[in-house]
Amino acid sequence: MKTRIPLLALLAGIGFSGCSDNDDSNGGPGTVDLSPYLESFYSGVAIPTYTELRDNADALLAAVQALAADRSNQDLLDAAAEAWIDTRAPWESSEAFLFGPAEIQGLDPSLDSWPVDRQQLNDVLASSLELNAATIAEGLGPALRGFHTAEYLLFRDGMQRMAADLTVRESEYLVAVCQVLADDAALLLEGWTGAYGQEFRQAGSAGSRFLSQKDALYEIVEGMIGIADEVGAGKIADPYDNQDTELVESQFSWNSLTDFQNNIRSIRHAYTGGRNGDLGGMGLNDYVAERDAELNTRTLTEIDAAIAAIAAIPHPFRDNLDQGVAIEAAQAAVGAIATTLESDLKALLDE
Repeated sequence: MKTRIPLLALLAGIGFSGCSDNDDSNGGPGTVDLSPYLESFYSGVAIPTYTELRDNADALLAAVQALAADRSNQDLLDAAAEAWIDTRAPWESSEAFLFGPAEIQGLDPSLDSWPVDRQQLNDVLASSLELNAATIAEGLGPALRGFHTAEYLLFRDGMQRMAADLTVRESEYLVAVCQVLADDAALLLEGWTGAYGQEFRQAGSAGSRFLSQKDALYEIVEGMIGIADEVGAGKIADPYDNQDTELVESQFSWNSLTDFQNNIRSIRHAYTGGRNGDLGGMGLNDYVAERDAELNTRTLTEIDAAIAAIAAIPHPFRDNLDQGVAIEAAQAAVGAIATTLESDLKALLDE
């Protein structure tokens, strides 16, 4: 199961505080009002990403329910597999901002732990355990739920499974897993549209967990650094260093390289305050560009370079762990982003 270092521990380990001594950035007199940047992230990135995730997760649930009612229908299984891929995209595009509800409510491991424990999963299928959403949510651990359990039940070797091979127990498990996944996606959106989201937007005001607007801005930056490190030093490095396909994320669907690229796109979204090339809001890039145009250009260039370098790894990733030149080039490109964010962007924010 993947693990994440809690934010407070990370900050302590690198000696970084969320607010410099000479700038409280609460939006009051004599300070820089950062609320437009926070609002752009909220309304232009977090809310639309989690709305898409919830809607696609609901569509995935409907697809697997239809499949369960007609298990021999290959078209229905193909549609369910496509719905999984559609749901996967906004989740992977959210990984630069897995703070807030995703962390507080433990929704990240619930949705996206890997590798799948196939032995335990098969033991569950062979048992007499009732397979429903309550069983999944309350009785089974992260390695037996979420995206990758659903993926295993829908895919084999990069292709949709044959519908004729899907057992009654597997279809029951699939529906239950996707119900919990949809519930988790709804909770994520509710957290951002509810109390946490309002505290984020009102950072520096009474009642917010963020003592200053800059604290909230730093949360975004730390999320960007965290996913860059996870992609380069975890998602790519772990299976490559160990030459172990079992450590490859999304190995059953062969969606790994798309996942990694979407992870880096999530950095771009968080940095620009917009999704899929939309730069209409006031993103961190605007804040940086006003103070250091070269740094802003370099950051955007490095993000695009990392996406391209990951795309250059031969597909599928699980079958090309011996492609050291391409893999190490991608790691270096992702590492460049992490270094720029850690060393240069944070130094600029501290000025």
